[in-house]
Amino acid sequence: MIVSSDIANILYRDCKAFGIDRVPDGETLTGEITTERIVIHAKKQEAGTYWKKGFVEVNLCVPDSSKNSANSTRLGELERQAQELLDDVVSSYDGTTYRYGISSIGREQDAYLKCHYVNVRILFEVLNVK
Repeated sequence: MIVSSDIANILYRDCKAFGIDRVPDGETLTGEITTERIVIHAKKQEAGTYWKKGFVEVNLCVPDSSKNSANSTRLGELERQAQELLDDVVSSYDGTTYRYGISSIGREQDAYLKCHYVNVRILFEVLNVK
């Protein structure tokens, strides 16, 4: 059985390839960020006949290069890298098969953290049959 904390850990592991520091599950960013960060929010799962499905938000945060000015070049690089690393993945964890892929991807801004980020919304599915 894979639970939401396992899903977050799987994605944190898979996000190591970005080479960016990850914010531990359950921690919240506060104040202005000065270095790139990855934040993952695993949402609730809903049971289905064959697959338990849930969405996960993976945010690749990049500090603004100046006041409210995005580092568009870096955001583009991360967006392309996310398409390669986080789409159409199939594997197993603790004997249970899972698959995930990108449901949507885009750029957003967080004025409080003084950053822009690539928001990757992932549909994470866990095989629900024995």
